[in-house]
Amino acid sequence: PLDYTIVKFGDIASSDDKDASIDIRPGDVLDGEIGPNAAANVLLQALAYQPYARNSTLCSTGSLPEGETVEWNDKFVCLSGPELLRVDVGPGISSDDAILDPKYEQISQYVQEWAATFEGDRKGTGLTTPVLVRKSRKPSSKFDGVVARSGMRILFQTTNTGDRYKSASEEKLEEKERSGGGTVKKSSKPLTTKSSKEGGVEVLVEKTTDGSIRVRARRCNLDHKTIVKEMSEGVIVKSLSRAIDAWVKAKGALS
Repeated sequence: PLDYTIVKFGDIASSDDKDASIDIRPGDVLDGEIGPNAAANVLLQALAYQPYARNSTLCSTGSLPEGETVEWNDKFVCLSGPELLRVDVGPGISSDDAILDPKYEQISQYVQEWAATFEGDRKGTGLTTPVLVRKSRKPSSKFDGVVARSGMRILFQTTNTGDRYKSASEEKLEEKERSGGGTVKKSSKPLTTKSSKEGGVEVLVEKTTDGSIRVRARRCNLDHKTIVKEMSEGVIVKSLSRAIDAWVKAKGALS
């Protein structure tokens, strides 16, 4: 299949004089004007410089006065997944370029404990889809402006539908083998079904190059056949948002 990048704008303003910074989001969710210089630069970045824009749909608003600089990589990182939630939790405790940071370590551990509540007995989580919880292996990235990164992956599992069903030919062969049909040779290899990517949510704790700490949730474990489980994603993202809000408030009360 051909690669694509779809960029959606609202009304094009007459100039970039308005005091509104450029905003970029996945899909078609923004409503507002965009300045001509901003629109031209978003198109240039999307088509020529930003790998996350590949095979993505994005929208943008805002303005870009002449001479103003933009951290374009940070603007486009939301397309990776794409991003479902971003929460800034303030500056780290150590210096900007230090990886070891007590605040970063604390919230990383907190997210790990929060994610573990979804595995096993799901009572009280609101999830009806079975999941596996695993640590994220996504490394830090200078391109993303991230000096330290940790996280958890909440992976949706196959239920008794879809790819778990055997094909008609597989069922017919299995039935003949069970009935002892003499003309059928039993295969030395067991019948297997292809494992499918059922989707999931990856939660990342990141310390950025400017020393701030953020938590992001993004889609993961996808391919072109995956049916997006928006309701399950919504349950996880809502729970994460509440959990991070509670953590920030608790840390504020203790400081």
